[in-house]
Amino acid sequence: MIDSQEGSKEAFQRKCSIIISLIASMLLINNLGAQNAGNAAAFLNASAINTYSFYQAKTIRQNDLNLAATTLDAIVETSPTVTDTVKTAIRTKADAFREKAKTYDSDPESGEGKKELLAKSKASEQARDAALEKGPYFDFAGLLLQLAIILFSVVLITERRTLYLSGSAAAILGTFLSMDGFFLFVRLPFLS
Repeated sequence: MIDSQEGSKEAFQRKCSIIISLIASMLLINNLGAQNAGNAAAFLNASAINTYSFYQAKTIRQNDLNLAATTLDAIVETSPTVTDTVKTAIRTKADAFREKAKTYDSDPESGEGKKELLAKSKASEQARDAALEKGPYFDFAGLLLQLAIILFSVVLITERRTLYLSGSAAAILGTFLSMDGFFLFVRLPFLS
């Protein structure tokens, strides 16, 4: 009878040890997902900032060209000593500046017009927000998986079935939240 109890106790402890190993493996996967989501969010945030900076540089350059054209127009209008040939040359240069300034609004070929840059920035922001949305799922999953490991470790010592059930519930919920962090198949309002 004692050998049978010792055998079942050893089998139970072996089962708990395997469960702890599986939960620890899930915790590693969860940590990888959390790290990847954080890195992606940081990269996409930097991308959005850089693209907005490029957009601002284009806007400044466009304003500079328009200001130069306006200045040249003022020179032509207010300088009585400038010859007609010089005035024509100045107007031609002012028109060239205005035409160049117009190209900054949209440049689908290079993808570097202000319109295209603004769209890229918005897309980077949306992708960043999606990556940031995953963070709380991984955080709570990690917490629950660590709690499950602790509970199963106590179960190894005490053999308490209620702790076994609590540890199982924490492990299942932690695994669900971790997978939800990867795929966001269920959006939980308290984590958003």
